[in-house]
Amino acid sequence: MFKLHQNNGVHMKLYLILIMVLIASIQPVQTQEIQGRILIDVGHSSQGIQRILNDLVKELEINYYDVEFTRTIMYLDPYDVLVIAIPTQPFTTEELDSIHKFVENGGGLLLLGESGALSSKNVEDFNVLSGYYGIEFQRDVVVDPENHMTLDKPYPEIPIIEHFADHSVTRNVYKIFLVSGCSLRLSKRAKSLAWGGDNTYGDRLSEMYGYGGGTYERELEKKGEELIVMAYAESEKGRILALGDTSLFRGQSATGDPWTRDPLEYFDHKRLALNIFSWLSLKSKISLALTLVDQAEELINQGRYQEAKDILEEVRLMSHRGGYTIMGQIALLTIRANQGLEADRLLEEGKRYLEELNCEEASKSVEKAFTIYEGLGNAKKIEECVALLTECGDKEALLQKGDLLFEEGKTLFEQEEYSNALEKIEEAKIVYEGLGYTEKVEECDTLIEEIHGYEQGEEQPDDTSQRNRLILAVILVITAVVIVALFIWRRSRPSYDTLPPHKRPPHRRPPRRY
Repeated sequence: MFKLHQNNGVHMKLYLILIMVLIASIQPVQTQEIQGRILIDVGHSSQGIQRILNDLVKELEINYYDVEFTRTIMYLDPYDVLVIAIPTQPFTTEELDSIHKFVENGGGLLLLGESGALSSKNVEDFNVLSGYYGIEFQRDVVVDPENHMTLDKPYPEIPIIEHFADHSVTRNVYKIFLVSGCSLRLSKRAKSLAWGGDNTYGDRLSEMYGYGGGTYERELEKKGEELIVMAYAESEKGRILALGDTSLFRGQSATGDPWTRDPLEYFDHKRLALNIFSWLSLKSKISLALTLVDQAEELINQGRYQEAKDILEEVRLMSHRGGYTIMGQIALLTIRANQGLEADRLLEEGKRYLEELNCEEASKSVEKAFTIYEGLGNAKKIEECVALLTECGDKEALLQKGDLLFEEGKTLFEQEEYSNALEKIEEAKIVYEGLGYTEKVEECDTLIEEIHGYEQGEEQPDDTSQRNRLILAVILVITAVVIVALFIWRRSRPSYDTLPPHKRPPHRRPPRRY
């Protein structure tokens, strides 16, 4: 029985886990914005480009690039980047026109060369395309007798490159190598991105794949800074990048011995590849930037200025380079967003002044905000400003009335007209209470209490006077009664002469003085 219950418990747990997995599986998955659409030409090379670049393609797809292979390069509009590697077949006039038009419309062109895989004729044909942009591939192999890779043995034809220009393509790239790569020659139209070290040179004596030995010839071969291995150019709206090697992007399956891991995994090769495609994928970036700019403009029209500014900043950081129209729009919209934020600040400032009943400053701030909103065409905010200015005017009039009543009350109080003063101050208090002016209400209460105190002090002397007068009257009455009584008593008593002799009091003589 115990085992049965135990099994049921296990089944229940498994059932709950299954339910949780199912719930998780139906949750919406957030989609990542596609970074670019890449087209790789395999129709003009006999070197098995799809196999060579297979690992690179996987890495690009992991980083949200759409990658396709093609044998024709006539229809290029949907793509951001066209990759042409180790071409052994010439391009037709129509193909060249299609490529040039693609670049002029904002497309990116990646040209990858190689040393031993291309004959003199192959290089000439390749340079018909690359030379249009000021770049020519050379018939040499880049070697470095000192700074090179060592695998099962030293390989001078796998030189280590550590010199780079400051550019988006070379950001965080410090070291790469070439595998029997060739050098580049540039016209003024193109600029170098990477070059050799002090001992790196292009050996014209070792054109076959696999280094067989050679010596540097000063008059014929480039060396050091003059030995360019990676370069770029810009044409109309598009970008071009040329690299004298394809093998640094190969997977292990395309290299074999003596490699123990993919060349793509060495040094900064992967970072360089991602930087290259990010820089070349300009069309998608411009398209995304335009979409974001439209969103920002709509947010500005809605009065959501901070959100618009955040989006515009994102576009600015995202776009390494855009057309004048895009950058101009970003600049103009950023100015409008900043103006809107300043207007919002002034409006809030005006509201705070109005709460403090500082109507003069409130009117100044709201009027400035009104002017900015009017320039931005923000009807909703304009209405709010008008309502606040009206409220400000009404409050200012009421405040003036309250102040006038308060001052009249103070004057009457000083003139000891306490009843009239009290009436004025109480009216002023009602006005201040309606305005919510707490400080003035408290001031009125203080003065009202003071008036009541003086009124009570004035009533007290009147009562005392009345009591005193009453007491005085009583004293006078009593005094009068006493006087009358004495007078009557005096009149009723007989005089000395009328008394019989025996009743007369003895006559007292004054004592003699000696």
